[in-house]
Amino acid sequence: MTRVLVVDDSDTTRALLVRTLERAGFEVSSARDGVEGAAAALREPPDVVVTDLDMPVMDGHQLLRLLKSEPVTAAVPVVVLTSHGEAPARFWGLRGGADAYLTKDSDAGELVATVRRLAASVAAGPRPEPTAPLGSLDVLTRVVTRLDASLLRATLLNGLLERGLSTTDLHTASRAILEVVGSVADAHLLAVGVTEQEAATLDVLVNRPVSLRATDRFVAAMTQEMAMPVGVAPDVVVAGGGEGDGDADPANLVSYPLPMRGARGLLALLPSEPQQFALASGALVADLAPHAGLVLDNARLGQRLQELSTHDGLTRTLNHRAVLERVSQEIERAGRYNHTVTVVIGDLDNFKRVNDTHGHLAGDAVLRTVAAAMVRALRTSDVLGRYGGEEFLAVLPETNLEAGRRAAERLRRAVAEHAAPLASGESVGVTASFGVASQAEFGSGATADALVALADSRLYQAKAAGRNCVRP
Repeated sequence: MTRVLVVDDSDTTRALLVRTLERAGFEVSSARDGVEGAAAALREPPDVVVTDLDMPVMDGHQLLRLLKSEPVTAAVPVVVLTSHGEAPARFWGLRGGADAYLTKDSDAGELVATVRRLAASVAAGPRPEPTAPLGSLDVLTRVVTRLDASLLRATLLNGLLERGLSTTDLHTASRAILEVVGSVADAHLLAVGVTEQEAATLDVLVNRPVSLRATDRFVAAMTQEMAMPVGVAPDVVVAGGGEGDGDADPANLVSYPLPMRGARGLLALLPSEPQQFALASGALVADLAPHAGLVLDNARLGQRLQELSTHDGLTRTLNHRAVLERVSQEIERAGRYNHTVTVVIGDLDNFKRVNDTHGHLAGDAVLRTVAAAMVRALRTSDVLGRYGGEEFLAVLPETNLEAGRRAAERLRRAVAEHAAPLASGESVGVTASFGVASQAEFGSGATADALVALADSRLYQAKAAGRNCVRP
């Protein structure tokens, strides 16, 4: 016979519910409040619980959460029966794990049908083993423990989303995740890795001082876990902690996939005490993982939108507006720190012939190849932008005119030495002419427009001198 536990603080309502369910053929027991109901359910788990929400000492919401968090009653269906028909009450009831929500003015037949349906859904499974008898204090202690855990989860999640969703930088978002997880996970080292088709990032947080050797081994293990495409190396950032003589065995690495769109995210850590971590923090970290993936997705999307507004879609270099802004920024910086900045403007020679002979798709392939070759020829501190059409502008911070000429010569060779492969199997090579100008030539009156105009005039000198050369 199906056993039903009715929990309601109203003697009249409780008696009516018991009588209704007994007439329908159920074996019914009852409790006067949430504490009594929890003790009864844990002592001898019923097949279905029917509970009110508004009760003293321990209300229906707390009872519901406790029953759903205890292994012996987690699978027991719960019907929330209350006088509240408002949407918020229904939301919190279902959010807490209720299997059905009925108002007290519902037809008795609807209650009976709901209980019968829920009982049938779990009838095939084994009955859970009862627990030892619990007193009121034991029940309330369990409630407080469960509520503390829920509050901790909510607080951590709020902190993660508040910090993580406020940035469009992938490293900053990863660092936010690591600091939130590191605040509750007793771990020496933590890392977040993001693997995309052509790039990868790896952020490492030293949560407790360990040896450099331990950190290096952890980075190596994490890099292997990320399973990056051939030829892709992660952009690694290590932060936090400090060097010590502690060690951490990579064999104890615990990892959690971070669900992402169009990329693979991974959270990994090396617990100080692996067994204790599994008991104390493992489930909590697993709960945070999907939200951490959302934070990373948000950063990637914001980063992508920012790139679309500042980068040329074909060559992935800065666009016209962004590269000119960079010239202005570097001129201001040079004046502040008594440095100099040099710009190099280059134009592909006879590029129109490529489009006329091979078509515009071939022209696009040449532009992509040339841009990639020039980026590789520059320093990491230098910036390249597509100035327009087949013109490119390089910004070289802390570089005088002579060093700028040498850089332009490297760019010229890079263009000449890299032919673009075409879909037809052919390859097309081009040359380029370059003009160089330095901010030092203007003294304190340099502007971005004037500096670029001087470089452009020298580009025309290079064209007049026979192309494929640098001026001055």
